Amino acid sequence: MGIWSLWLILGVGFLIAEVLTMSTTCLYIGTGALAAMCGAFLGLGWTGTIVTFVVATVLLYLLTYRWRGKLLRALHKGARHTATGMDALIGRTGTVELADTFRMRIDGDKWQIRPAHPEVKLRAGEEVRVVGYDSIILSVEKENTKNQ
Repeated sequence: MGIWSLWLILGVGFLIAEVLTMSTTCLYIGTGALAAMCGAFLGLGWTGTIVTFVVATVLLYLLTYRWRGKLLRALHKGARHTATGMDALIGRTGTVELADTFRMRIDGDKWQIRPAHPEVKLRAGEEVRVVGYDSIILSVEKENTKNQ
């Protein structure tokens, strides 16, 4: 197996990884490896192909750095980003429960809540919507005040 075939495997592997991750980093490395493969076809040894790989990768990165944001947006066009963790709670609704502190139940978990606007008073049984959070305390506003 020649040097060129190792660079081909490396290049194709990183380009496949680019398709799966869409981060552009693997694109730079994969393209650099394919450039090193071309260097191997031209008769460069290990040292020459490694230098070609490094130069091509860095050069491609520097030439495309300015447009990287646009490239990432184009690659991610149409992708849905699902909120996770605490961000997934924003927009959820529930009923205020009164214990020692105000709480509401979301998906079986009880969360401590406080009004998003301090002048608003919460009462047990009111419907509220989560509008934010601070640490693990949810900020809520009354459902009917949102529509007014």
